[in-house]
Formats: sequence, C-alpha cells, structure tokens
Amino acid sequence: MKKFGFLVFVPVFVVSFIAADFAHSQVHTLTAGSGSVLPGGNVDIGISLNNDEAARGFSLGVAHSGSDLTLISIVPGQATAGANGGTGPGFEFVNLTPSEGPGGTYACILSTAPPLEEIPVGTDNEIASFTYSCASAAAPGSSTALSFSSILGTPDVQTVISVVSGGNSLSRIPSTVSGSVSVATPPVSGLSCVLSDPCLCDFSLSWVNGMTYDSIEVLDGTGAVIQTLGGTATTALVSISGTTTGGPASDNLSVRGITNSIVSAESSCAATCPVVNNPTAPSGVNCVVDQSNGDTSVSWTNSSSYSDIEVRLDGALVATLAGSATSTNVTIGGPGDYTISIAGSNVCGSLSSTGSCVATRDNFFVRNDPNADGTENIADPVQILDFLFGGGTLTCNDAGDVNDDGTLNIADVVYSLNVIFGISVGGSVPVTPAPAGACGGDPTADALDCASYAGC
Repeated sequence: MKKFGFLVFVPVFVVSFIAADFAHSQVHTLTAGSGSVLPGGNVDIGISLNNDEAARGFSLGVAHSGSDLTLISIVPGQATAGANGGTGPGFEFVNLTPSEGPGGTYACILSTAPPLEEIPVGTDNEIASFTYSCASAAAPGSSTALSFSSILGTPDVQTVISVVSGGNSLSRIPSTVSGSVSVATPPVSGLSCVLSDPCLCDFSLSWVNGMTYDSIEVLDGTGAVIQTLGGTATTALVSISGTTTGGPASDNLSVRGITNSIVSAESSCAATCPVVNNPTAPSGVNCVVDQSNGDTSVSWTNSSSYSDIEVRLDGALVATLAGSATSTNVTIGGPGDYTISIAGSNVCGSLSSTGSCVATRDNFFVRNDPNADGTENIADPVQILDFLFGGGTLTCNDAGDVNDDGTLNIADVVYSLNVIFGISVGGSVPVTPAPAGACGGDPTADALDCASYAGC
C-alpha cells in the first residue's frame, strides 16, 4: 500500500518540491495537539494547520519515543474529511509503522480531479487525527513528546504543505509546534455514599481503586479536601453536618487518587441526610392495679415511630422497652398513689414528652374486721349494719365487703355472721376471702376503696 500511495503521490509533490519557494513571505504552521490518557486507554491527537494560503495537499510525519504509546490509526481531520462531498480526500497515504519510527506518516491530496478542493486560509484547521493506545503499565505523570519529523519512512516523508500560487504548485515548509501525551492517574470507581448515622449525618463511603495510589483525597461539595487517606484505602466515614438533630443537610462528596503528583478525575456521590423529627408522647396510658401484690398492668398507644420506650415509676427509670411495645407490667409499693410515665425516643435519642397514669394501691386492711380491732366478732357485722342503715361510717369499705363481691349490702352482714358463728351454708361453713386474718390489699379489682385502716 505504501508503494502504491507513494507512486501516486510523488508526481504531484515532485513538482511541488522543485517549485518550492522557501523564501516566500506566507506563514504556515503545523501544530500537534496535546492530551492525556489513562493507562490502557486511547487518546486522539489532532494535527492542525494555520495557513495564509489555501492548501491543496500536505504530507507529514509525527514521531514519538518510548514504549508507553502505540500509534493505532490516522484519519482525516475535520478540515479534510469533508472533501469531495463528504467522501474524504481524493488521495491518502497512511503508514503506522514507518522506518526510523516509532511514529506515523500521513499524506493527503484533497482532490485528484476537477473541481480541485482546498483547505481554506485560516487557523486551527484540523487536517488529521492520530490515535494512540497507552500501555497498561504506563506510569501516571510520564509524558511522551510528539514531534514532527521529515525522516520517517523509506523514502523519507517530508513535512510540507502544497499550495498553488500564480498558477504554480508550490511546497511550503511549515514551522512546527510539537505536542505531547501525558499519562493520567486512573480515577476510583463505584463510589457510594450510604447513610450510617442519621443523627450526626455520618456517611460511609466505599469505592474501588483504579490503581495503588500514593494518597487518596476526600472532598466536600466546595472542592475542599476534608480527608487525606493512604493510597490503598477504599472506605471513609464522613459527617456532613456534625449535628445531633439530623438533617436536612446534603453535600456532593468526591474521592480522587493521586500518583506521582498527578491527580485523577473525581468520582462523586450525593449525600443527603434526612430530617429526624422529635417524637410525640404516647397516648391513652392506662394503669390497672392488682391490689393484692401491687402488680400494675400498663398499656398505651404509640403516636410516633420510636427507637425505644422508657418506663418510669415516680420519675425513676424502671424499664427500657423496644420501640414497638404497647404494654408492660410495673410493680408498685404499698398503699398510695404512684405515677407511671411512658416516653418514646427516636433514633437520635431525643425523648418525647410523657404520657402517664396514676396507679393507686388501696390501704391494706383485714376483711370482715371493719372496726379494725384485730378480731372477727359480732361487732363487725353490727358496724356494717350501722353503716348501711344507721348512718354510721366505714373508713375502709373493702373491709366491710365480706363476701368480696365489690359491693356493700346486707349480704355482707349475713356472710359475716355465718363466718363468725360457723353457720353452714349449702353444706359448708363459708370462709372470709383474702385478706383474712392479716393485713393485705384487695385481690379483686372493684369500685370500693379503703381510705384508711387503723389496724394495718
């Protein structure tokens, strides 16, 4: 292919070389672009022409050194690819592996038949694009120069611009500006931001390193470096607010690697901290007391989503429950009123106001001894009769509820007499329900109370 291309190309350029006007006042400049490439990647480098005369063709060679780059293609640039109605130049010559390389040579005539097309006078006319692959082992920070050469190939391909002036085809020897390809540092990949603590707005960052770096930097949304890590790190913990109340707070966090002082592109992720609302108090708190032992069943309705629930007895913490709990048991002490309060906390530990109930344990008493003289005798049913029909008083109604049915009436008088005198009822003598013979609480929940009882 090189032989055929050269044979076609030579007649045109032989005339040009013979007629070359090296002292011509017109200025032509060829510039090789510069770029960066990741190890194992490809990079396109444009060759541009600044020309004071319309150009009908050109030939050039671009050399490079070292083993980091391999030239893999040369194609027309924007200023030449559109020739001939978009079909491209009428003649092209490409050699990716010329002698005296490494490098590449390229020659182009826009048209080989009328109408003859030209590269118009202008600046930055891209006439060719060289594509290089970069070795995977190339070190970030290294650079390879791209220099124009007129000694590449056999025979040498000269770097000249072909123009027509005064009806003559002339060759202009352009001034040249070298380019370069630098090896970039690969970025990290797969960066993720996962909320790990909504109260401090802490985020766990993780990523995959593109290589072993000298160091790794974590940046906030303003571009400020907030952490500098070792070159093998793949995780970081970042707080975007530092508060204990949760969001709203957000930031765009970034991670970049540095090798040989070459900073990689940044990989970013969005970090948004949610609002953590303060919880509201549980509602409908209800206490049911077992008077015999003080065990109190407490129930409520959760009005927020809680992380845990605190139960307090007269202000002292007695239990910490799961956030979904809606009931518990609390044992209160002797006779008296006790306040049981319930409060829920959110994931940040913020505690709601309390919902509460009063657990009342009646005074201890002895059943069937309403006069509290320490014995069960005829005076006790008389005391009850006097209360029911004679205008007397009872300081402990529970003591007069001898049959423990939750009411005070004549049946208690009868029951008391049967017990005191051993009168059989239905074949057996009734006994006094608890608490009998000793002080205690009422084991049966009822509407009666015991305001005071002197015997306990």
